[in-house]
Amino acid sequence: MNRITFDNNLILIATRNANYKVAINDIIYIESDLRIINIYTSDNTYTFYEKLDTLEQGLTGYGFIRCHQSYLVSASHILCFDNHLLQLNDSETTIPVSRQHKQEIRRYMQQSGQHGILTCIEGQYEGYSVKMKPEQRVLIGRDGNICDIVIQIPLISRLHCEITFHKDISQYEITDHSSNGTFIYSDVRLIPRQHYAVEPGTELCFGDTTTIFKLL
Repeated sequence: MNRITFDNNLILIATRNANYKVAINDIIYIESDLRIINIYTSDNTYTFYEKLDTLEQGLTGYGFIRCHQSYLVSASHILCFDNHLLQLNDSETTIPVSRQHKQEIRRYMQQSGQHGILTCIEGQYEGYSVKMKPEQRVLIGRDGNICDIVIQIPLISRLHCEITFHKDISQYEITDHSSNGTFIYSDVRLIPRQHYAVEPGTELCFGDTTTIFKLL
């Protein structure tokens, strides 16, 4: 019989064959497969038998989100949500989101304040949301080799624009680098390579004005 204890920001796991001490802040996500639990950190994977519900209950208040019957994810490691999958900060790991958990994930992704948020409200990317860390220069375009956020829509450039979220003043800074324009509210085209300060709630289009994004 395994024994799981949550104590002082640690998960203490005692099994028949091994004892683990896992720092909760190091956990990226937790996966359940037929009651086999895998805890993934940046350095290790810890495997043992337990119910995911037990982990979820013990981690209440530590910033974990249940997105699927088999997955529990650290919210701080979520980069974006495309209505079906969570993409994590390493840009390689994706986690499925079940239908029953979509609303909870959408609500989390739209909680602004601690991080910037770009979300699509109309068009082929509708429902897509991505977080932006404060003061991080985020490049947007269709070339995944140079851009942090890759969007494949008509008229978007390889490097289309950059956005920085300034948390202290609750503003976004936008600079256009495109051929076909970055537009505010679908009609005001930004002058390329000039810096613009905009407020949360601003709507943006990247070349194609049928796809509308919003800064939250």
